Amino acid sequence: MEYTRMGIPNDYWVFSDLNVDFKVCSTYPTCLVVPKEASEATIIGSSKFRSRERFPVLSYYYKENNAAICRCSQPLSGFSTRCVEDEKMLDIISKANPGSPFMYVVDTRPKLNAMANRAAGKGYENEDNYPNIHFQFIGIENIHVMRGSLQKLLEACEQKNPSMSSFLTILENSGWLRHIKAVMDASVFLAKAVRDDNASVLVHCSDGWDRTAQVCSLASILLDPFYRTIKGFMVLVEKEWISLGHKFSQRCGHLDVEPKEVSPIFTQFVECVWHLMEQFPCAFEFSEKYLLEIHDHVYSCQFGNFLGNSQKERMELKIYENTHSLWPFLLQRKQDFVNPCISRLHIKHSSQAHFHSSSSSGVECTTVSTRECTRDSLFWIICLNV
Repeated sequence: MEYTRMGIPNDYWVFSDLNVDFKVCSTYPTCLVVPKEASEATIIGSSKFRSRERFPVLSYYYKENNAAICRCSQPLSGFSTRCVEDEKMLDIISKANPGSPFMYVVDTRPKLNAMANRAAGKGYENEDNYPNIHFQFIGIENIHVMRGSLQKLLEACEQKNPSMSSFLTILENSGWLRHIKAVMDASVFLAKAVRDDNASVLVHCSDGWDRTAQVCSLASILLDPFYRTIKGFMVLVEKEWISLGHKFSQRCGHLDVEPKEVSPIFTQFVECVWHLMEQFPCAFEFSEKYLLEIHDHVYSCQFGNFLGNSQKERMELKIYENTHSLWPFLLQRKQDFVNPCISRLHIKHSSQAHFHSSSSSGVECTTVSTRECTRDSLFWIICLNV
């Protein structure tokens, strides 16, 4: 199991079967990782105070310093509502990392959007009510903005008589690359918080299954070289997107759903990974062909992995019994997806790779061997210029 590879269970985090039969949260899987000190009453109380009952659970554990990335949905705080159990839950998460006196709470939404949700009885955490948290807005737009941005991007690709000037103008006006940058900026913030500040991070958006999945996944890729392997990337998608409840049916338009529910959230994630591969071509075991193959099958519906929105739905639809999994199919063709740069690394360990930081980052130029490039997580995070 993936969490076992991270070092779970340990003195701070344990497996919980509290959600067996999906009695606490219908969009979470039955097995979750929660703080060891969190009681059943605390978890259930926190779930009732979170949108869709999506209470804080572990996404990634950085065992080098005990920092953790956790994810959840927005609190039902309104303008002044409090929840003792939710406040206790966040305090327990913070104390599960004894190396830091505080934790970050990252709301991936624009602040204006989060404030508007307060009028509907939702919103965000009040720092006065949660001890030892540093609150941070990121500013990734919602699914409707992203859908409109993709539509404008497609217009640039569908011009009958395109010119470079018109293409670049429409591309700029679409805002697509600005949205990609916002997602990547958020992921870098998470990775630096965990690695450099030794701090745990709790991430949420509105319901915790779109922007939250994007930034938690990308931060994990930045921090852990396992997720930059062919098998590791499968595990990451399975864990962060499939198991923890991304709405594939709606976002990908698999069913006759409301058009306003369709949005290229997973497509953006794949593109963000591609941009990382372009900047660091020696750091990934797989090539862009691998990303394209996965992305194609998200929409092909030939395999059961991306059908349904949650483990509960897939069990009800008997997806596991009646469909095949994409992952064995891809593993059989593993050699088709191997990054040729990574292949050469195993032969030429002595060659050198130079990575230069931007002057604004304050990080000096780093020189490392290309063999180190595949393993190390810190040097290329801090040199990332997105």
